[in-house]
Amino acid sequence: MIKGIGVDMLAIGRMEKMIEGDNRFVDRVFTGEETEYCANKAKKAQHYSARFTAKEAFFKALGSGWRYGMRWKDVWVENDHLGKPEIRLSGKARLYFDKMKFKRIHLSVSHTNEYAVAFVLIE
Repeated sequence: MIKGIGVDMLAIGRMEKMIEGDNRFVDRVFTGEETEYCANKAKKAQHYSARFTAKEAFFKALGSGWRYGMRWKDVWVENDHLGKPEIRLSGKARLYFDKMKFKRIHLSVSHTNEYAVAFVLIE
C-alpha cells in the first residue's frame, strides 16, 4: 500500500553555486560517502543535485517534513551493484520510518545538464 509520494526538482546551476567555495553546505547536507561519490564525477553538480532532490522528495513522501529532529545526513543515496540509486536511512529518520511501520522506499532520479529530478514512493 502506498503511504506517501514526493517529487523534487532542482536547477543544476543553483547547486553549482551552493557547492562553490567552502564546503559548509556539502558538509551539512551530504554524507562522506555521497561527497566522495560526487567529487569523483566530471559533472559534480549534477550528482549532488540528484542526491539533494532525492532527500527532498523523501521528506515530502514521509509526510512529516523536518519534524522530530531529522537531519539531512539521516537520509542518503547510494547505488546498488548495478548502479540503481537507493535511499538509506539512519538516526531520527530511520526511527520515524520504523515507528510509522513503513516497509519500503522506491526512488527514481534523473538529470540533464540543466535540471535534476527525483521521485520517491513509500510503501
